[in-house]
Amino acid sequence: MHHVPYTYVLHSGKTVIQYLYDSHYEGAEAVEAYVREWKSLQGRMDDRRYQEVLAQLEYQVGQAEVWRDAVSNWFLRASGIPDAKRRVGNYPGRLEAESARLESYKAIDVTPWEAASGGKAVECAAAKCAATFLYRGAPGVFQIRVRYFDQNNGIARFRALIGNKVIASWAAADRVPTRKIDGSSSALHVLEGIPLKDGDSIRIEGSPDGGETAALDYIELTQ
Repeated sequence: MHHVPYTYVLHSGKTVIQYLYDSHYEGAEAVEAYVREWKSLQGRMDDRRYQEVLAQLEYQVGQAEVWRDAVSNWFLRASGIPDAKRRVGNYPGRLEAESARLESYKAIDVTPWEAASGGKAVECAAAKCAATFLYRGAPGVFQIRVRYFDQNNGIARFRALIGNKVIASWAAADRVPTRKIDGSSSALHVLEGIPLKDGDSIRIEGSPDGGETAALDYIELTQ
């Protein structure tokens, strides 16, 4: 893929490996900026057009993020050289689904490994499954990013609860190209403005449909 060492210094002053890390993070940040810019246009066009374009942009945010992580972590393993900015492989707000308290969900290995955070996910083989995460930290208002897998052989359904209160529900119904649990079916659902305090439980419930197993990768909390 390249004919110089990972530590070769480019004209920009960056090494090859640092350029690979930085460019993928910058790309994901650029796509998030497109969403913010588009939201500033709300009310300046018909609502259907606004919502349809917004849905596509938000889908692209999720894809940019998963490929950012997949490519960066692959190069981290291949090179053995850490990201100078300590982002790659270091996700302080991320809670892996396989580490949650699981009800009927089962942990699986994902192939290729870089298509899922930590190389693993959980999938549901029952009528309904749940993964419960415990928030430990200072109180605040958070964005909760739910990373799940949206295959094209069914329409699984999800609910998110804080304690016993339902805060969101959605269907895994994007137009995606694969029946597999992989990078192409990795999807993102973002919950905004969620108040949390130490000890709160975050519960994600999944109901499979057809061949789609309501698979979960992780949740991520950001303030």
